[in-house]
Amino acid sequence: MTTIVIRPKNKSEKEFLSRLLKKMNIDSQFIEESVPNFETKKAIEDVEHRKGTKVKDSQELFSKLGI
Repeated sequence: MTTIVIRPKNKSEKEFLSRLLKKMNIDSQFIEESVPNFETKKAIEDVEHRKGTKVKDSQELFSKLGI
């Protein structure tokens, strides 16, 4: 089985592709991927660029956070 990944930009494109593939007798599945929000994307970038706080253990982390 071959898998082709197509990311429709909006609902109308998704519906069009669904109808087109159905007319061609091609079985299709649409899988919704969650998109991270801005804060999560920023955190991922910070980790990739080795930014952030390094601590020895959880106790040190909690004291740095003031917990």
